[in-house]
Amino acid sequence: MTELTLVWVALPFLFAFATYLMPALTRPSLVGMAALTVAYAVYQGGLPGTTAAPLELQLLDHFGVTLRIDANAAAMLLAHGLITLGVALYLDRRFVGSRFLAMQLLIVHGSANAVVISADLISVYVALEVLSIGVFLLLTYSRRAESQTTAGDHRDRQLWVGLRYLFMSNVAMLFYLMGAILVYVRTGSLAMSSLAMAAPTALALIAVGLLAKGAVFVAGLWLPLTYITADPVIAAVLSGFTTKAGAMALVRCSEASPVLAQGLPYLSAGSAVFGILLALMASTPQRLLAWSSVSQMGFVIAAPQWAGLYGLSHGLAKPLLFVGTAITSRWRWPMLILGAASLAGVPGSLGYAAKALSLSTLDPWHEWLLVGVTIGTTCVAVRVLRSSPPTAKAEIFTPPAWQDKVALALWGGGLLWGWLPAAYDVDNLLKALLSLGAGIPLGWFWERIPLQRGSVNEGLEAVVGGLSVVLVLVWVLLAGWNYGTLP
Repeated sequence: MTELTLVWVALPFLFAFATYLMPALTRPSLVGMAALTVAYAVYQGGLPGTTAAPLELQLLDHFGVTLRIDANAAAMLLAHGLITLGVALYLDRRFVGSRFLAMQLLIVHGSANAVVISADLISVYVALEVLSIGVFLLLTYSRRAESQTTAGDHRDRQLWVGLRYLFMSNVAMLFYLMGAILVYVRTGSLAMSSLAMAAPTALALIAVGLLAKGAVFVAGLWLPLTYITADPVIAAVLSGFTTKAGAMALVRCSEASPVLAQGLPYLSAGSAVFGILLALMASTPQRLLAWSSVSQMGFVIAAPQWAGLYGLSHGLAKPLLFVGTAITSRWRWPMLILGAASLAGVPGSLGYAAKALSLSTLDPWHEWLLVGVTIGTTCVAVRVLRSSPPTAKAEIFTPPAWQDKVALALWGGGLLWGWLPAAYDVDNLLKALLSLGAGIPLGWFWERIPLQRGSVNEGLEAVVGGLSVVLVLVWVLLAGWNYGTLP
């Protein structure tokens, strides 16, 4: 199994470079790699309700470079495979330069895989840097055939948003790298287990880098503008799994550091409340979904033992919603209904099971705060369902073909895998009914509520300033938990 795992890790990068020499193999390589990841994830226990023994590979002894595939990693790998497989079915018919985009998707897919299975600081750093470059190229090259005749200011805006993302990513990973160096200087190892002996300054630097990459709390100010500027199919990839890579790395770090684990609930609560408040103030379905993603990152990191399952459910729901809001065909409603039901936590959906299992492990204050946020999430889902379809001129798709039906079956079918008996007790069902009972009427009548619709500064200065503020807040939080070991 060791040899198979190493081949699987390297294969997407080999395919990506090989397709430059043999372009005809690009799309088959992407589809084949995604299917291979799905099969590998299922073998490792990625299907909800299944288990498998964790696999750990130590590649370099002295430096602690290690790969670890556990339940969280396997669930996220399943999300990576299903989302990539669904998106791959659209490329040839809907994009100019689809071969180039397929190559970049291979690189993004491989680097996201590497992030979630890495159990050392330097491997996470390298994988996240490669992921950032791939995402930047997707953001700036995701131009539809019909968009080539549009005004140049939209293309300039798309390029600027891509550069803004790349700048934010570089600053965040610089913080992360400084923290990793401090950990190595203090412990002599880059293994995540060495975080147990790390100083608060190192932990804060690492945490801020991962908070920014995972769009958690104020460090996620970059996310809404990035999502709404990207093509909806590319936004499906970003919301489906690339943003979660940073959040999953943060969860893995918290499992190794008791100090970071104590601070994680507060970061989770802050992100959930911050995101949902701004989502409720948003006016377009794309911005609603984008700010909702910031809120949902708080749920992903809330319960580390269920982070993979929650990431899987959210990763399958958001592509349906982003793509569904951009089409006018009869497939719009199945996509929106399936995605909204899972996002709101309707019993029977995977989103309900993930929410119920995650909330049941939290402290009471944290649990009921997130139940309140779930009411807001249900409101957002209802507002997305009630949103107007795009005009025919703005629609991104040609009439549905078999590829669309397969993608809907992959994503929607995954969301219906919701029967996990542990999630269906009386308390969990009552909390879900409370959220739905309060959130549905709120979403239905939201536009009639006389509220001042505000906005938040999402410029580059605000994004970098937000990172600085979060760095100070996280350092104070972690230093408070570990006062005796301040450097």
